[in-house]
Amino acid sequence: MQYLDSNLEFLKERIKDIKIALFRSECYSELQLPNNIISTLQMDDEGNIWFFTSCAGDYANHVDKSFFASLDYYRKGTDCRIRVSGRAVLVDDDDESFLTISNYSKGTKGRLVLVKMKIAQAEYFENKQAANLNWKEKIKEAFNHFFFAESYRIYDFN
Repeated sequence: MQYLDSNLEFLKERIKDIKIALFRSECYSELQLPNNIISTLQMDDEGNIWFFTSCAGDYANHVDKSFFASLDYYRKGTDCRIRVSGRAVLVDDDDESFLTISNYSKGTKGRLVLVKMKIAQAEYFENKQAANLNWKEKIKEAFNHFFFAESYRIYDFN
């Protein structure tokens, strides 16, 4: 359990640093949420990521309330990328008091929906800069990258 807690804390810190992600819903119905850029509101200790995504008008009432989704976190200038996938749930205004905490949703009634996504799997990629290395060291780094990839980790929370 300590191992999972430390991995979750590691991801929580990285997600807090990056904060911006590409959201993809992977529901297989006729109506689905659009893929778009989201800003993470919060990540709780149970591994849930909270964020708003766009949805026009009453369209959200016809979308599946529970679906599989993924988030791809990346920001230019950072040395890492995180790909998170799991089960996402559309949260109704009446179900959670989280909307009262966030000022982000004010004035956007009907255009945004609150999503809570439980992390099932996360992939962490680290991009190490090799700008100051000579050609021999770059070849050595490339060899190590392909055969001893320490800069790539998969976390499974199932």
